[in-house]
Amino acid sequence: MKYRKKPVEIEAFKWTGGIDQTEEPEWIVKAIKDGVVSFRGEGTPKVHMLIDTLEGVMTAQVGDYIIKGVHGEFYPCKPNIFEETYEPSIGLPIDISKAKCISISTHELAEKLAKPFKNERRRKGFL
Repeated sequence: MKYRKKPVEIEAFKWTGGIDQTEEPEWIVKAIKDGVVSFRGEGTPKVHMLIDTLEGVMTAQVGDYIIKGVHGEFYPCKPNIFEETYEPSIGLPIDISKAKCISISTHELAEKLAKPFKNERRRKGFL
């Protein structure tokens, strides 16, 4: 059986090893303060990040993406895997409580789509 990953929106950033302090989102700063994320080798070329994940402590190297998952968990991801798996989101928040839905049967939908739109011209050989 084949499976497809559900579309989910996550937060992430590419860790540069502290070169650009403006890169760090508030959630990672909080994770550092809370002790979920720590560092080894600070001030050296071998600096790495230790992240307390659901699977145990994982190491992130400079250039890795740090992901905040859908349940607030953190984990590192190698750039090639991240770029193959994720794409930028348009980031529009949706308030589901204000969403309006309609219910229509496939038969009703087919009838609506079969009718020409106002001022629409149909060419021969097309619907």
